[in-house]
Amino acid sequence: MAASRSKRESVETMSKPKTLGQRFRSAVSSLAGKPRLDAVDPAKRIAAVAALDAGEQDSLAAVYLGDADRGVRLAALAKLRDFEALLKGLADGEVAAETTVRLLALQGADTPSGIVDDPAFRRAVLVYAANAEDGVRAAGNIESASERANALLDNARADVRLAVAEETWDPGALAAIEKAARDRDKAVNRLARERLARFRAATANRDGEDAQTENLLRMAEALDDGEAHYDARRDAVERDWRGHLEVLAATDAELAAFGVVVRDLEATRRRFPPRRQAPKPVPEQHGEDFEALLDEASSLRTSVVTATGEAATSEADDDAIAAFERSLNELNARWSVSADLAPPSDAQSERFHALTAAIAASCRAVKRSAGLASESVRLLERPVPDAAQSESIDQVRKEIRRQANAVERLLGRYAWPDDLPLPAPAKALRQRQADLAQAEEGCTVRTEALTKDIAAGITELERNLAEGAVHDALAKDRQLRDAAKQLPPDAARRFNAELASLGARVRELRDWRTFAEAPKRQALCAQMEELAEKPLEIHDQADAVKALRQQWNDLGGTDTRQGRELRKRFDRAAERAFDPCRKHFKEQEERRKFNLEQRKAIVAALADFVDQNDWGNADWRGVEQVLRQARAEWRRYRPMERKAGRALAEQFEKLAADIHGKLKAAWQRNLERKEKIVADAKEVQESGQPNSAKAEAIKDLQRQWKAAGPVPRREDQRLWKLFRSECDAVFEARNAAQDRHTSRRRAIEEAEALLTELERRVDIDPALDRDTVADYGPRLTAYDNLPNDLQRRIEAMLQHADRAVVDRQATREAAAP
Repeated sequence: MAASRSKRESVETMSKPKTLGQRFRSAVSSLAGKPRLDAVDPAKRIAAVAALDAGEQDSLAAVYLGDADRGVRLAALAKLRDFEALLKGLADGEVAAETTVRLLALQGADTPSGIVDDPAFRRAVLVYAANAEDGVRAAGNIESASERANALLDNARADVRLAVAEETWDPGALAAIEKAARDRDKAVNRLARERLARFRAATANRDGEDAQTENLLRMAEALDDGEAHYDARRDAVERDWRGHLEVLAATDAELAAFGVVVRDLEATRRRFPPRRQAPKPVPEQHGEDFEALLDEASSLRTSVVTATGEAATSEADDDAIAAFERSLNELNARWSVSADLAPPSDAQSERFHALTAAIAASCRAVKRSAGLASESVRLLERPVPDAAQSESIDQVRKEIRRQANAVERLLGRYAWPDDLPLPAPAKALRQRQADLAQAEEGCTVRTEALTKDIAAGITELERNLAEGAVHDALAKDRQLRDAAKQLPPDAARRFNAELASLGARVRELRDWRTFAEAPKRQALCAQMEELAEKPLEIHDQADAVKALRQQWNDLGGTDTRQGRELRKRFDRAAERAFDPCRKHFKEQEERRKFNLEQRKAIVAALADFVDQNDWGNADWRGVEQVLRQARAEWRRYRPMERKAGRALAEQFEKLAADIHGKLKAAWQRNLERKEKIVADAKEVQESGQPNSAKAEAIKDLQRQWKAAGPVPRREDQRLWKLFRSECDAVFEARNAAQDRHTSRRRAIEEAEALLTELERRVDIDPALDRDTVADYGPRLTAYDNLPNDLQRRIEAMLQHADRAVVDRQATREAAAP
């Protein structure tokens, strides 16, 4: 019947896979202490904060401003609404960020100005802005460009970030946003970068336009109205001037958006000289002017060569190239003006044109390189083919050739001047050419190695065939055919015929071996089918299935139809034979999983108990009960999965050891307390106090014994025997004294009753004689320890009774006739 009840409890336990013992849960929950704000454990203080009402703002503020633990302060902050306390928290670096977020949630018309004007709060408003309008307004309240940019990029909404960036035109602010947005927001970074590029280009254009203004003014001043073509030249210069003024206006409009003060175009327009009526003497021109221009051109060429190095495709180089082109255009214009006034020599002209052509070619090459950079990156992202990592050397070679052709074509499109250092992408392409050449060489090395391996493998295969090692021959034949597939067609051609011949011999040997092994396979099928029909005990069944499977595998594989049919028959029988084992093992696995979950729950409950129990005021008997119940529940849920169970067991033992350690410390304190009680009891028993006082003192010690708390059973029994013996001695002495007192009182009462009886008989019994009075004597004097006054009364009464009887007898005799 007990076995039936145990089985029923096991079934009920399996039907409730998420429960623990009721006694264990009850013991844990009943001993959990209520958390306090002054608890030592921060987790308990956090729980105490969570228990505070929203109206207890003073308590929340005190915890927020004064607690030593940051987690406890943040728990109080989540419920705090006191602006004065929050304003103090803004200056505390430990919780300033969280305080700012809390203030954002509470902000409204009643938010103090000290908080609204705080830089950290203003930054947080931008960081947490929920729409574009709020973001733009919040950005305008932050003065520092770098702080504004970093706060903007911390905002989680992409539309807010982009809207604020679109409203930003100040170059310093744009530079800060562009720097902060790198690798964080591509759209914002691109917008800031493009605007900065527009600003830089417009600024550079403005500088060039100012130089062009002076150039056109010099050209107008230099015109001679006495020349035959004065009017035509004057008209051409005026057309250029009007067009130039329009360019100035457009550039100023572009820069005005960035807050740049525009130029006084009206004053510039008035500087243009009017048409002259009298001829103006033409200054004499000398060759030194052209030599100076040639020196400038040579210097510009040197600067271009220096500036267009490996970083030719970066933004800074784009700006530099634009500046070089403007300088080149200005230099060409100055040369043309000087040439119109006095033509240079042929050598000067040829040298100048060669320099400017080289400068222009360099600038075009850099621009062309920038346009090819992305294509170069895409090509370089393709991995270099590796023959050692591929199954086909021929495919590797084709890929190498495709990449080599693409690299060569791209380098041709670069058309990079020989006198300029190569840019980084072009250098990488040149390195890729070397890598591809090395990969081509690797294909050759791989081909040679495979050729040697196949030749050696053919020799080994022939030896396997000669020895009749069918399994080794089959494996080697597959290996050689796979290796031959990796070779290029021309290299594989020399082995194809020989491998085909050897393959035919391998299949012939396999067929013969299959024929010879067929009876063994059929016998194994029959044995497995018998196991399926008549299964053994579970573990014996699993071992038998495993053994038959090993014997089958030892026979090797087979590719014949008969072999495949036998293989299917054996596998079906093996599945049926192993099915009971599979079900048993599945049940065991489910049991282990269930036990694992239960033990996890026990560990979790025990951990909660350790964390939440008030150990300073613990119920140690309850703690002992919890530990005992936990261990009982733990032993109940087994077996377990070893690896997970081992880690969980370590957690459980650690928690149990922690509780046991606290319990042992409490036992030691209780043991010392009970030993002192025993010593006090012995001292009371040996003292000379009255028995009643001793009894009262012992009763007080007994009350102390009950309140002392638990100790280990053996020590408790030893001390209890000692304490009980001292108590018994005191109470026995008190009881003996009480018994003696009772006996004496009873003797006094009996003696007084007998004395009263004698007194009454003397008074009323005329038949009383001296013999009867004499009988009362021994009876009254038989009582011990009577009071002296009672003894005197007894003696007096016996004498009085004797006299009274004698007198009464004498009176009767005298009265007789």
